[in-house]
Amino acid sequence: MKILLIPLAIAAFIVFLLILGAIGLAVATTVIAIVGAFFKLLARVVRFFSRGGRRLRSRRLRKQSPESASAD
Repeated sequence: MKILLIPLAIAAFIVFLLILGAIGLAVATTVIAIVGAFFKLLARVVRFFSRGGRRLRSRRLRKQSPESASAD
């Protein structure tokens, strides 16, 4: 009985470590996804308020407006 208990304890410990690693991986992936979304939003805000971003946005608006199509 004692001989069977030691390998069972080792197997249980390995399973515990695997579960703990899976939880850690899930938490890390979630944190990276949230931080990435935050930086993407921050970059969009910075691009919106920067001079180049406004120029790029106005070009896009000019391409879409019917007045600019008739002026070409």
